[in-house]
Amino acid sequence: MSSTLSTPTLKTPDLSVLTPKDPFRFHVNTPVILTQDQWETMHAVMNTFIGTLSDEEAERLASKYSQGTTGVDREAILAFAKLQSTDLNTQAQVQYFLNRAAAPEKARELQILLSVLSTRPGTFALTGHYALFRELSLKDRETVLNSWRLSFIPQLRLLFKSLSGICLNSIYGKKENDVLHKAMGYKAKDIERSEPDYQPIKSFPRLDMMTEAQVLAHPAWDCIVIGSGGGGGVTASELSKAGKSVLVIEKGTYYHESDLSLEESDAMANMYELGGFFSSTDGNVNILAGSTFGGGTTVNWSASLKLQHFVREEWAKQGLSHFLSPKFANDLERVFQRIGASTDGVKHNGSNQNLVDGCKALGFHVADLHQNTGGQSHSCGYCYSGCKDGIKRGTSTTWLRDAQEHGARFIDRTKVLRVLVENDKAVGVEAVINHEQGQRKVKIYSDTVVCAAGSLQTPGVLQRSGLKNKFIGRHLRLHPCAISYGYFDTPVDTFEGSIMTSVSNVAENLDGEGYGCKLEVPSTPASSYSTLLPWRGAAHHKEMMLRYRHYSPILVLSRDKDTDSTVRYDEHGNIAVDYNLSTHDRQSLIGGILRSVDILVAAGAREVQTGHFAIEPFVFAPEEESRVDNPRYVQWRAGVAKMSIPSFGVGIFAAHQMGTARMGISANVSATKPTGETWEVKKLFVSDTSLFPTATGVNPMVTVEALALHIADCIIKKDTASAKL
Repeated sequence: MSSTLSTPTLKTPDLSVLTPKDPFRFHVNTPVILTQDQWETMHAVMNTFIGTLSDEEAERLASKYSQGTTGVDREAILAFAKLQSTDLNTQAQVQYFLNRAAAPEKARELQILLSVLSTRPGTFALTGHYALFRELSLKDRETVLNSWRLSFIPQLRLLFKSLSGICLNSIYGKKENDVLHKAMGYKAKDIERSEPDYQPIKSFPRLDMMTEAQVLAHPAWDCIVIGSGGGGGVTASELSKAGKSVLVIEKGTYYHESDLSLEESDAMANMYELGGFFSSTDGNVNILAGSTFGGGTTVNWSASLKLQHFVREEWAKQGLSHFLSPKFANDLERVFQRIGASTDGVKHNGSNQNLVDGCKALGFHVADLHQNTGGQSHSCGYCYSGCKDGIKRGTSTTWLRDAQEHGARFIDRTKVLRVLVENDKAVGVEAVINHEQGQRKVKIYSDTVVCAAGSLQTPGVLQRSGLKNKFIGRHLRLHPCAISYGYFDTPVDTFEGSIMTSVSNVAENLDGEGYGCKLEVPSTPASSYSTLLPWRGAAHHKEMMLRYRHYSPILVLSRDKDTDSTVRYDEHGNIAVDYNLSTHDRQSLIGGILRSVDILVAAGAREVQTGHFAIEPFVFAPEEESRVDNPRYVQWRAGVAKMSIPSFGVGIFAAHQMGTARMGISANVSATKPTGETWEVKKLFVSDTSLFPTATGVNPMVTVEALALHIADCIIKKDTASAKL
């Protein structure tokens, strides 16, 4: 019998409860607000992705997964099996996610598609059914969504990917959805560190943020640094030590360790660009970038890797000899010392141990990954929301404190619109201060300006300041990533312990030119996990979520080489990322995926899957060993090797952004000089990852901090030379 949906009376969702403290990270154009008909269709879609299962299916899941190794009681599983999305009061969350994560034009396209599915002719055209989409049975709606997932039409694959992300990520990421998290055995926050009386391992005094009045009362600065991350923090420290008056301007919010909630939804809303993952304009890649005081160093996963020598040689061949100099080598070591990069305190959680065990079984390279924790163990799976223990040594607990000790001042929640330029020289900035009194546009003057706003924001500042160099905003490098998963008989609990403590280089030189993949272990909280394993039906999805504790991920982090990519901005200043993954970079990802599934099998996984929409997971039979030479596995793997990664075929994401104001020896090939100074404007320097001539192939924090030491030295030497004239 066909089952239809009962739709509650709709009203415009109250988005104020979801508004983060920092409005500068969100689209400022008119949001997409769904109509009554569109919401009724969207509810039908939501209740397909997370749908009510039959009594028989609910009993099967409860019998199979209650107690035992899951530790979840029967009633919790039954409650999970029987609920549907609209039972969770998630309309506001979905509306918010739609306008935050989707590129504005894609959000409007999705709104049009919902209108089409709200008519009988439109539903027939897209599904082959004469009834409205919302009138179809759950089974029929599942069939429709799966046909889009496997469609040869890219637009339909995109539609499936967009809807699955909106309907799953936003719902599982909501901390109030206890019925989902309880069934998964997932806590959704750090329980111990969230206790009111919790005492951090290391406590720092709160950094002082200037008020608007204090900033305006200061006549001029020697240097304004735009951004407080790895580049800005180090530059501010060095310039302050040299006796310069320095103001650091950060558009994100400063959070003291005691302010951190260590909850997934709060962290994403308040500490990341655009409130969390957002998509490239074509939906091909989901991007994650820190936007808080300390930048990416506050929310990264503690991975501390030096720039490899073959990359340094490649950059030097472009005329940037500094990268092969003893000075740069010493700066890398100096950064390691200041941030406490060490393997002494490394303790592998289940997923990292699986990477280690699998690599050793196959004879692959594997090593402990340096963490910036000063050699202390830090078993916190919530580093993406900041370090409440004060152990992780981001810029707000290291370089910026050095800067403060030497007189530097800070202001947060302030967005620089442009650099003020007179006679081809930087003389200050125009910015919008967003404090309790409201927003106010101000001009702040200085002798030198350092733009360290990151590879997504620095090009916008430069372009709004009148710079015309054609390389500004181009050659964006992202380290596109995929994730492979292995299912193990015993719980892995990948959300517990340190996120990233092991690394394998086995796939880093797949093309013979150093453009391959690092294999590491990612953080996959419930919201990410819910969309990384392709949805194949309501019952299948709920079973995958019940198996969450048993899945072990491996991150395939590629070094992108020749992808055509750009960051640009609309008339409101909103970020738009164009990223058309090249054939070379797609093949690189496939090579990394192949080695990742081998490692999982060698570690004992009973099932492996790639995240590719059209490739079913490989499952070992009960009587079979987990072996990479299993004939059935060899055949399945050969199919993976032949797979294409067309747009939307694999869930690809990226958390590193580089290269959009690259340095070089001429304005004909670069946006900035080898000193970091722009070719067009004197005393305007760049000091962040946008300077990188190519992708690094490693987590970029250590590289950008070492490079910032060089940029600061160049500024000091230039000023010293000018003073002698």
